[in-house]
Amino acid sequence: MMKVYDDDSPEALSRILALTMVVDGHVAPAEVRAMYQAPFLARVGVDADTFDATMRELCEDLLLSADNRNGSFIEIGPEQVEAMLAEIGAGDLRMNLLRTMIDIVYADGHVDERETILVQSAARAWFGRPLPLAEALAAAEG
Repeated sequence: MMKVYDDDSPEALSRILALTMVVDGHVAPAEVRAMYQAPFLARVGVDADTFDATMRELCEDLLLSADNRNGSFIEIGPEQVEAMLAEIGAGDLRMNLLRTMIDIVYADGHVDERETILVQSAARAWFGRPLPLAEALAAAEG
């Protein structure tokens, strides 16, 4: 069972960002830098300590509650992803978070299919339909 955070809390936001980084199986330094360049994070209380603690909790939760553990990969079920995304309710947070997710996905110069699925899942959950990454980026910038 995944931890439940208060809606729109710094921990809920941090967990989505952390998931965006780990969903492809590794965290690239460029992804971390991209996240910390997001101007809205300080305003909503996401600092290095909060992010680090939430990343650790996410990894622990994934190890304990993953739908499938196949070698070195952990499969995250759609219900788990939907539950995490549902903790973000405010429209401005959703838009800023989607933009930051896209920045993270593009930061390492390679967009993995799992990253695409996560961004599309967020767009579907938050805005009613999945978007291709280019369209999601345009929506986030608009």
